[in-house]
Amino acid sequence: MTDNAVGSTAGSKNWDVPPIVVGVDGSESSVKALREARRLADALHAPLEAVAVWQQTHSMYDFYQSQSGWTPEKEIEKLLRDVAEAAFGSDRPEQFRMSMLQGPPAKALIRHSARAEMLVLGSRGHGGFAGLLLGSVSSACVAHATCPVLIVHNNDQVRLDAEKSTATH
Repeated sequence: MTDNAVGSTAGSKNWDVPPIVVGVDGSESSVKALREARRLADALHAPLEAVAVWQQTHSMYDFYQSQSGWTPEKEIEKLLRDVAEAAFGSDRPEQFRMSMLQGPPAKALIRHSARAEMLVLGSRGHGGFAGLLLGSVSSACVAHATCPVLIVHNNDQVRLDAEKSTATH
């Protein structure tokens, strides 16, 4: 598993206190989690770290991807920049950094959060099924992380899921 810092700010290199780590995947739920984590980080005077996780997959199209210049790392870097922009605009926290990890998302976040003050996650990301209150990654992190875990629910997503459920019955 790799642990790469992306776009670190000057104040994040020598953090004296453990960071609040936020798992992000580009979903609105993860953007909301990053905003909530910033509020906590400000109150606790703690650094803030947005973390995105990717898994290596192989397909018969790998050759074409390498020819096009596309890499998972470039995709994750863009995702992290986009999430930070959506959460903060130009008002990024002073002690903020973005990191990428490689591996199964729950396992990578649990391992990375071992040094965290807290792990913050959205209740559901891009995967999963409509109507679930908690996604599989969030559930695994709640069950196995060694630090406190905060799950931030996206009320808009809950409402949309309820509307979809009502429309299909």
